Amino acid sequence: AKSKTDFVGIGLMVTLLTTVGCGITYSINRLFPALDTAYRPAAYILVLAVLYILLLVLLQAVGRPTFLRFRKYVHLCTFNCAVLGTLLLSAAQSTSLAASLQFGAVSGLGFVVGAWALKAVYPKLTCDRVPASVRGYPAILLYSGILSMALYAANMK
Repeated sequence: AKSKTDFVGIGLMVTLLTTVGCGITYSINRLFPALDTAYRPAAYILVLAVLYILLLVLLQAVGRPTFLRFRKYVHLCTFNCAVLGTLLLSAAQSTSLAASLQFGAVSGLGFVVGAWALKAVYPKLTCDRVPASVRGYPAILLYSGILSMALYAANMK
């Protein structure tokens, strides 16, 4: 996100989509317990497509200025791999609707924190002091990998 407004909009939209999507996919898993794991990604993408359309219709119903302001966030966030991954993980881990909704909300907020951490360090990872062979994308991958391992170690019990 280039601006703080975009960052907040993307964060809110991802959190909304992961929370609502986890609730819907929990219901799908209870209605169709025999749904093969091979077909779950396709089913969940269909759920995201329906959410995408519903959000656009809802924004249009609220008013044209609201629609024009938020539609770019819907476009960017609905088919984000973090959203689909959250739905797939939630299906494997959640034992109740409340747990599924909580997982979706916390995952969305975790996405925001992770994006903020990368946004905060991006200028330092792309500056001239970083060797050219590592500057930019490779440095960001190294940083996010080390940060992921540190967070994983901190959450181990």
